[in-house]
Amino acid sequence: MRFYRVAILLLLSSASIAQTQLFKSPLDISPAFSGTFGEIRSDHFHSGVDLRTMGQVGFNVFAIEKGFVSRIKVSPIGFGKVIYIDHPNGKTSVYAHLNEFTGKIAEYVENAQYQKQSFEVELFPNPGELPVNKGDIIAISGNSGSSGGPHLHFELRETATQRIIDPFDYFDEWKQTDSNPPYINRLLVFEIDSLTYLQSNLTYKPYETARKGNAFSLPSPIYASGKVGLALDYYDTVNPNSLRAGIKKAEVKVNGVKTFAFQVDKFSFLETRYANGFNGITDNEWNGYKAIRLWVDPNNRFTGIQNVFNRGIIDIVKDSTYNLEIMVWDHSGNSSKLTFKIIGTDKKVISSQFPDLPLFRWDVENRYKTSSYHVTLPENALFHDILFQMDETTTPNLPFPIVNVHYPKTKLFKKFILDYNITDVPQNIVGKIYLAKVNGKGYEYVGSELTKNSLRALCNSFGKYTVLVDTIPPSIIAQNLLPNAKINNQSSINFKLIDSTGIQTYNGYIDDSWALFEWDPKTGVLSHNLKHTRIKKGQWHELRIVVTDMLNNRSEFSTKFFW
Repeated sequence: MRFYRVAILLLLSSASIAQTQLFKSPLDISPAFSGTFGEIRSDHFHSGVDLRTMGQVGFNVFAIEKGFVSRIKVSPIGFGKVIYIDHPNGKTSVYAHLNEFTGKIAEYVENAQYQKQSFEVELFPNPGELPVNKGDIIAISGNSGSSGGPHLHFELRETATQRIIDPFDYFDEWKQTDSNPPYINRLLVFEIDSLTYLQSNLTYKPYETARKGNAFSLPSPIYASGKVGLALDYYDTVNPNSLRAGIKKAEVKVNGVKTFAFQVDKFSFLETRYANGFNGITDNEWNGYKAIRLWVDPNNRFTGIQNVFNRGIIDIVKDSTYNLEIMVWDHSGNSSKLTFKIIGTDKKVISSQFPDLPLFRWDVENRYKTSSYHVTLPENALFHDILFQMDETTTPNLPFPIVNVHYPKTKLFKKFILDYNITDVPQNIVGKIYLAKVNGKGYEYVGSELTKNSLRALCNSFGKYTVLVDTIPPSIIAQNLLPNAKINNQSSINFKLIDSTGIQTYNGYIDDSWALFEWDPKTGVLSHNLKHTRIKKGQWHELRIVVTDMLNNRSEFSTKFFW
């Protein structure tokens, strides 16, 4: 019997070691975070951790364990320069927004770029081509792609399924540096059985919390009626050098009974837009606080939702008292609790005046058509039924009307199709029109295609759309190169590219041979690193840059330089 006990203990011990297996940190600097795993962001859950690099590029990035490089991607958007390493333990590590690759990886990528004559590449090396050992320097940290500032985005995935997992479970150093419980700033109370919920112009009442350590409370009871949904306005700070981050788990109890639980420790990319079912709450005055809904719409099927009763919605009965307890946990296991009471009052009389708007069901395809536009929402595009609203307005400074497609706060699980009627558009400019989303910064290009009578686009979110015309080619402005200049001491040549729709293609040629130019849409800079292994030093060279925008307007720049 004792032998069996020892064997069981050994098995449990090895299982525990496997679960908390320690990797080498991908950076050799004190851990600080600007984002944690599973944070609820627009259109996605954050799929890794963002490790801060003190606002700088240039830190060594290390392989966390032995393995081989299984994938490399270079793109001006998204992850930018990114490396994927498969490890023998069935995990894949991901290192994104890199400034540059190092060693054999850098050589492998550059050769592929010249072979394909493209800065943008996606490569899948064979297992024996690029092996790495634990602690090898594989890259230099940076700010490439759609990064909002210098940092390293790091992920762990299950190799077989590509499901993303919480990296905090594998780095004890990260957990040990975090002794701060989440901070609960406000409770938000929503009326779910109101017309505003159907119209999805969600309104709420905020309630400020009082704090004692990790215990939070409301100074007085909440008086409510009907169906109520709750949300938390919160943040978590891993350590003093970190920015406000997200939580890992939340739980709601009503009169001691668990009615809702949410946990994000693993998810698939097919689930990532379910994040929209937890947000949809925006307030520019929150100063970095985050929010999470603690109820579930019918089409929110995220696998991290647990113990849901009545979809997390609380039915408030007059003169009844409800004792509520909300617990939240961060990725290191620190927790905070909010306790409060809800007292039922007279149910508000809902106006019998129902808006004359079409009811769009979440579980079927929905269409809305006028002579000017046609909207198609596929089945399961919505999280819940809505009263759909759409209209158009004209402004003197725009060539075509603005189409207002419902409320921007209404989040979608799937994209919708917008067909804009162009039968009245003059034929000479049909090839130069495009769909644009109107936002606070101006007009955002939306990829679209011409059909027989319309301009069709797959749109990511509700909002304002219009059709614009672009016949102007991109501007190519030399940053550090004068015509026919001698640049013996320079290591790079840089150009500023400017265009209203965005840059579609960019190619550079030196002495009539394709040369590698790197495009960064964030800064608008197109750059080339001068290397004697690619061009000869001590002589004149001919340079030609060819750029097209999203409407195929083309610009060309040429000069000679001595290097």
